[in-house]
Amino acid sequence: RVMEVLLSAVSPMQLMFGKIIGQMAVGIIILIVYGGMGIAGLLTFALMDLLEPIKLVYFVCFFLISFLTIASIMAAVGSAVNDMREAQTLQAPIIMLVMAPFFIWSFVQRAPNSPLAVALSFTPLVNPFTMIIRLGGSEPIPTWQVLVSILVGAATAAFMVWAAAKIFRIGVLMYGKPPNFATLIRWIRMA
Repeated sequence: RVMEVLLSAVSPMQLMFGKIIGQMAVGIIILIVYGGMGIAGLLTFALMDLLEPIKLVYFVCFFLISFLTIASIMAAVGSAVNDMREAQTLQAPIIMLVMAPFFIWSFVQRAPNSPLAVALSFTPLVNPFTMIIRLGGSEPIPTWQVLVSILVGAATAAFMVWAAAKIFRIGVLMYGKPPNFATLIRWIRMA
């Protein structure tokens, strides 16, 4: 009954986004701690010229985009099921999607400006990972590609938060048969 009271006070989008932002704050703190240690190490050994400051800005942008996207997907799955066994059946394809950039890492790193790398930089869900791999390569990446990739990622993250809120609105109050992906898509359309 707590969920019914919460949903009467705030919209599902606000509740879902608040939960995701709270977890993101923890991720940002970890990012600041490890990034600070890395920058301190570079300063200590006078190697700061190896790091371009704009790449740190890009890294933070792509971190926020990827965190919002994946957290939204996971929150949607978590709100649609009642126990871990049900969640595992829905999460298997999602985990494969998240792991996709690791399978193509070597191809993108060897040729950051190849047609495959450029196409994946504009593909929703994998573009933050692909672009970070490309930015870490030796070849320069055109600035317009980075900016378009950020826009595609931001639009994807916004859509995922919206879809997760729709699934959350229905799924958190449902009991009974566990949903499949077709059911989740119906929930997004009807909510």
